[in-house]
This record gives sequence, C-alpha cells and structure tokens, in this order.
Amino acid sequence: MNISGKTSPAKCLVLCLGVMALVVTGCPYNDYTVQLKPQGNGIERTLIFYRADGVNTNNSAPNYQAFEADEVAAISALYPAAGVTNDGGRYVVRGEFNDILPGDVGGAGAYTNLTTSLGSAGFYVERFRGNDDLAGMTERRFQAADQLADLLAGWSRAELGREPGYDRLHRFLELDLRRDLKNLSAYWWEVQLVNSYKTNSSEEFVVRFGQYLLERGYFSLGELPGLFRDVSGDDSPAWQRRIQRLVARKMGVSEADPVPGSLAFLGSEDGMEKSLTNYLATTEAYRARLKQWEEEQKTDPESKRPDPKEVVTKAAENLIEFNLFVTADHLAVRLSLPAPPLHGNGRWDDELKQVTWETDLGGRTNATHLPYSCYASWAQADVGFQKDHLGKVALAGDELVQYCLWRSSQVPERGREWDAFLAGLEPGPGLKAKLDTFRFSGEMERSETNRQQNLSTPSAWPRELLNAALK
Repeated sequence: MNISGKTSPAKCLVLCLGVMALVVTGCPYNDYTVQLKPQGNGIERTLIFYRADGVNTNNSAPNYQAFEADEVAAISALYPAAGVTNDGGRYVVRGEFNDILPGDVGGAGAYTNLTTSLGSAGFYVERFRGNDDLAGMTERRFQAADQLADLLAGWSRAELGREPGYDRLHRFLELDLRRDLKNLSAYWWEVQLVNSYKTNSSEEFVVRFGQYLLERGYFSLGELPGLFRDVSGDDSPAWQRRIQRLVARKMGVSEADPVPGSLAFLGSEDGMEKSLTNYLATTEAYRARLKQWEEEQKTDPESKRPDPKEVVTKAAENLIEFNLFVTADHLAVRLSLPAPPLHGNGRWDDELKQVTWETDLGGRTNATHLPYSCYASWAQADVGFQKDHLGKVALAGDELVQYCLWRSSQVPERGREWDAFLAGLEPGPGLKAKLDTFRFSGEMERSETNRQQNLSTPSAWPRELLNAALK
C-alpha cells in the first residue's frame, strides 16, 4: 500500500485497518500450542505446531500448509530426537526440562520446583517473542517524531515562510505538533500492550486520542458529523479543505475569513503531493537515501531510484513501528496443575485442571512489539508429613511458598539439621515448647526476654512461621 499516493492519510488509516483484519483472518499463519506438566524438579513440555490457511470446510480441521523447514529443524534440535513426530503437517515435539525452558516458539522461559519435607512450591515464567528494549524503542519512535516535525516545518517554511502569521504556524509545528506526534506514538504503544488483555482497547485508543486532538484544537466537536462523512465517503476536496482550514487557523486566520491564496497548493491532492515531493527532494535525508541507492546499484543495477516521499513514509512507519503485512501467529499455553495457582496471569480451567494463556504473536524477527508473558506460582503441602509431625496441615498457600524459599536457601549442613529436627517432632502439648528451644549448632543463644534479639537469630524465622501457623 502506498500511503503517499492519491489516498489521504486519514482514509488510508481506515483502509489499513480493514486490510489488517483480512490479513489476520485470511492468510497462512503458524499455530503453536505449549502443554506443560510439572514432574517434580523437571517439567514435561509438549509443543504442537503447524501452519494453516483457514479451516477445511469438509471436516472443520485446519487447512494445513507446509511449515518452513528451517524452523522445524531449529525447533526439533531443542528436543530429544525421539520426541519429534509429524502427522500430515501437524508436528509434535516432547521433552523434559529443568530450570531453563527451550526458546522453541521464540523467547525465554524458566521453571523451578522447591521440594521440602513440608511440601513444595513451583514457579513458571516465560516470555514469547517481542522486544524488551523499551528505552531503545522509545528513542527510535521519538526520533521519528522529530524527523517528521522537522520535515513538515521545513516544507512549510519553503512554501509559506514569508506569509503573514507564519511565525505562529512555525511555532505550532516545532512545539505542539512535535509533542503530539510523540504522544501519538506513546498511545499507540500502550494500546499494543493493553490489547493483549482487553478486547476493546483499540476502540478505547481511538476515542482517547480523538479526545486528545479535540482538546488541542485539531477539530471541534461540531465537526464530527463532517469528519465521519469524509471518512466514509470519497470526497477528496473535503479533506483538502479541512487541511487548508487547519493550517489557516494555526496562522491566525479567523474561521469567518477566506483561506489565503498562499494555501492554494493544499487545495488538491496533486498540488499537495507535487509541493511535498519537490521539497523532500532537497532534504539531507533524501540525499542520504540517494547515496545509499547508488551503493545498492553496484550489486543490483535494476534497483529503482527512490521516491522522495519515501523519506516521510519511512519516518511515519518508525513513529508507530507497525508493519501491516506481518501475519499474526497464534499461541496457546496450557499448564496442568492439581489446583488453581496462587498467583499468575492466566485463566484457570477447573474442568481441565489447567492454567491457560492464549494470544496472537508477531513474527520471530519482529522487534517492534512488547513480549507476551506468562507466569504462575503454586504450592502443594505434604499432607501426610505435616499431620504426622505438626498435627495438622499448618503450612499451605503463600506461607508454604515462603517456607520453601527459606528452606532452599539454607546451606546443606543447616538444611539437614532442620529437616532432622522436623522429622523428630510429634503433635501434642509439648510441640510449641520444642519449637521455641530449637537452635542451629553453633548458634549464639539469645535471651528470651529480648524478643528483638531473639528474632535476629538464624532459627527465629522458621520457628515464628510455624508457631503462627500452629496457632
């Protein structure tokens, strides 16, 4: 799509959204399903993946397409050789992993399970694709906003620099428009993130940024019917008149006064395009692009001379870092657990006993979107051991997670000493007193009358945790 041709920018945006919907729903895409089953200190990971183009109308199954051979090989290399199968375009790989999870779909993940005599705690976290360099992406987008503002200011100076009121227009372009372009980029970035969690975020973005423009005088509320008509119709002169009037307003021309003759070049798309192209051909940015093209011709003599308007379209693309023709892949993650997790950002399916996540993903090399993240934590008490030695299930949930973290942080000698102490406990009236008297070997005795000192000893935290739980 050439957004610098005969289609006005606002109409082009509407057309882009329509084409995007067709791209997402009617083009080949990769589908990935990650199934996770914790197995003690390891986790079984099964990845089912295929490429499809819609659904087979005869049996409602995916209309399988050939999956890229290089990606199949790269994924398979991350799993045991015997764990890879292919059933008519539907691939399945399976393996068991400890700590670090394979970046099969693209990204990075980790799993850990902390097992103690009182129970265990599990943690899962994974990033799928995307780019975590928030500072770098912000810097690129703001540089694009500055470049666009500089180009528009330069173009206006070439055409209108000697006109009455130009200083007001120039100040608007240099300050207000520059800021508003950066805010547009920030809002667009926000909606990409929120869209993963809220289905109406795109609509909310349009309304919110529309209000932003309304508050800053780009249009009035009374103009909404006309704006709607212009978007839904094919009246190019109407858009040109709106642009003329906006520029005139920023130059201090009253709404009751006619548009100055100096703005005639904005009255038609041909006139505007010709004026902009002529100016862009004189810019340093275009000269740099020409120099790059001359180098390209040494290896590709057939490469076409770049259009000056590429300077502006490239800056606009960088402003929102949105590639219209990147087909979204689909991802589903399913983590099997005996009970709902304590914490997480997935959806619990009580019937399947699974935490589920589902989203669309950009391409593997897409460095312009934030990652999709999954996380969950859970705990499982050792019911038999706790009842045998504490008289009941004293530690569960977050308290058990805290205990598992503490126990796993102990040096081996202290860990063994503590485990032996727990194994020797018996339910009954003397349980609390026995807990209170425990000290690690070599631990300095603290006066029981000085509670603050007592709590600072290495054995104080687990004793207090269990005492509170037994109450």
